[in-house]
Amino acid sequence: MAAVSGHADVGGQADQERGVLRERATDPKWSFQIGAAFITQNNIGEILSGQIEPAEGETGGQTYSLTLSWIAHRFEIPFREGGLRPQLEPYFTLTFVDENGRSDFPDYNAGIGFRWIDFPWRDWVSTTFFTGLGLSYSTQVYAIDRQRHPGMDRSHLKFDWPLQFTFALPAWPQHQLVLFNDHQSGGHIFDEGGVNSIGVGYRLEF
Repeated sequence: MAAVSGHADVGGQADQERGVLRERATDPKWSFQIGAAFITQNNIGEILSGQIEPAEGETGGQTYSLTLSWIAHRFEIPFREGGLRPQLEPYFTLTFVDENGRSDFPDYNAGIGFRWIDFPWRDWVSTTFFTGLGLSYSTQVYAIDRQRHPGMDRSHLKFDWPLQFTFALPAWPQHQLVLFNDHQSGGHIFDEGGVNSIGVGYRLEF
């Protein structure tokens, strides 16, 4: 009986390992995201403290973004019973800036970030949080950036710091509602200060 039991344990473990391999093979590798945002007159500290005011007049406007990201790696971190699987994701974002005072212009962003997927309420609402660091090149300097920094040189090249939460039904985790802040800043290297845009979007994993 012990031999039979041992054989059953080995067989069960093998089935479990095959199931994990099948799950990994079908895990999404890419994501595509579209979004729309409004340009704010706030700095990042104000945004993080909940102060959000749209920029007004010629400095105000909207941005429309397309993002492609690659789920390059899922880390396996032992933790309690289920473990944790943060994701490493390089990304590229093309943004069209539609300011009130002039014609549209493009803004290019690329970088790498981490996505946290293991929230305790994921059985009710599938939630992720993403943040990263990259570079942003805007073909025009945002009007709000010039207004908030009068008399200072402003750079077309800045650091890109995306912040986003996604929400989805557990039955369709690949279809996600996105709430995000696009933060671009000189980081005291290219210049000082920057721009924040708050928006909503749709993200599809495939």
